[in-house]
Amino acid sequence: MVKLWLAFTALLLFVLVPLELALHQVLVRFYADQVTEPLLYHSQQLANLLADHDEAIKMAPMMGQMVGGEVIVLDAAGQPVDFEGASTVPPPEAGVAAIRSGRSFIGQVETPAGDSYIVTGVPVPDGRGGVMLLAPAEPVQRSLTVARRYLILAGGVTLALGTGLALMLARSLTRPVQAMERATRAIARGDFSVRVPVTSSDEIGRLGEAINRMSAQLDAYETRRREFLANVAHELRTPLSYIRGYTQALAEGLVADPAERERYLKIVHDEAVRVGRLVDDLMDLAQMDEGQMALERLPLDIRLPLEQAVETVRPLAEEKGVALEVDLEADLPTLEADGGRIQQVVFNLLDNALRHTPPGGTVRVTARPERGGVTVRVTDTGEGIDPSLLPLVFERFQGQRAGGRGLGLAVVRSIVRAHGGAVGASSRRGEGSTFWFWLPAR
Repeated sequence: MVKLWLAFTALLLFVLVPLELALHQVLVRFYADQVTEPLLYHSQQLANLLADHDEAIKMAPMMGQMVGGEVIVLDAAGQPVDFEGASTVPPPEAGVAAIRSGRSFIGQVETPAGDSYIVTGVPVPDGRGGVMLLAPAEPVQRSLTVARRYLILAGGVTLALGTGLALMLARSLTRPVQAMERATRAIARGDFSVRVPVTSSDEIGRLGEAINRMSAQLDAYETRRREFLANVAHELRTPLSYIRGYTQALAEGLVADPAERERYLKIVHDEAVRVGRLVDDLMDLAQMDEGQMALERLPLDIRLPLEQAVETVRPLAEEKGVALEVDLEADLPTLEADGGRIQQVVFNLLDNALRHTPPGGTVRVTARPERGGVTVRVTDTGEGIDPSLLPLVFERFQGQRAGGRGLGLAVVRSIVRAHGGAVGASSRRGEGSTFWFWLPAR
C-alpha cells in the first residue's frame, strides 16, 4: 500500500509542480502587462505631443501622475531634459540606446537607494529625443508576492488533498487485494472454507467472486475426495478380507475336503475378479474426470455391442437360473459411437440386473428407435429399488444396493454422457427395475 500511495503522490507532484511554475509565469506576465501597457500608451501619447508642440513638455508631470510614476524626457543627444517635475532617476543606458535607435524600450531600473522602477520608453518622431515613464515596481512585486503566496498555498492544499485521496484510493485498492492474498494463502494451506468479502462489481469484485467460487469448488472437491477414498477403502476391505482369510486357510492346510477346497478357491477367484473390476471402474472414472478417455467414434450398429454383452453374461445367467430375453428392432438407426465402450455400458447394466434378480427371474434387453436416436432398456424382475435411493443410483457409492460396488452405474452415466446421450432408471419395490440409456443417431 505504501508503494502505491507513493506512486500516486509522485504522480500528483509531477503534475502539480509544472502547473505551479506555469501559473507563476502567467501571473508575472499578467502583472507586467497590466503595468507596462498603460506606461507604453502614455509614453507614446506624450511623445506625439512633444513632436507637435515643444510646449507639451509642461504636460509631462501630469502624464507621470496618471500612471502613478515619474517622467524623463530625453533630447536628441539622449540627455535628460530639465523641467519642473522631471524625474531624478538616471535613465537606463539600454533604454537611451534603444530610443536613439528609434525603438521602444521596456525594462527595469534600480536606484542607488534601492528603489526599483518599471521603465517604458518610446522615441519622439523625427529623432527629436524620447520619453520615458517610470512606475514603482514595489506594488507590482508586492502583488506578485501575494499571488505567489496564494498560489503556493493552493498548491499545498491541493497536494495535501491529493495525497489524502491517493492514500484512500491506495487503501481501497490494496485492502481487497490483501484479503485475496490472505485467502489464496489459506487455500494453498488446504483451508477451503475461507471466503473473500466482495463489495464491488468491478474487476476487483469479479476477481473476489472467482476466488470464492474456486474455494467452494475445491472445498466440494476435497469433500468428495475424502468420501471417495473412504468408500474405495470400504469396497476393497471386504473382498480383500475374504481373499486373505480363505487363502490363509488353504495355505495352512485347514481344509482337507477337496470339494470344500474347490469352493474356497472359487470364492478367492470371484473376489479377485471383483477387485479387478473395481480397479478397472476406478481407472475409467479417473480418466473420464480428467477428460483423458479417448472415444473411437465410428459408424456403429448398436445390435452388435448389445448381443456381445448379452453373450458375455449368458453363462452367469444360466448358472444363476435367470432367463435372458433380447428384443432388438430391425430398423435401428446407425450411431456414431465407440462400440467397446457401449458394450461396457450394456455389460454393467446386465451385471447390475443379474445381481438383483433372484433365480427364476428374467432380465430383458430391448432397443427401440426414439427421439432421433436409440433407447436401450435393461429390465429385471428383482426386488426393486428403495425410492430414496432411486435418484442416486448413478452416483458413485451413493445409490448402491446390497452386493453392488457403487461404481458400475457411475461408469455407465459417464460413458453415455460422453457420447452426448442420457441415462435414467425407474423402479417399484418388489416389481423390479428398468435402467435405460439413449444415444443420438449418426
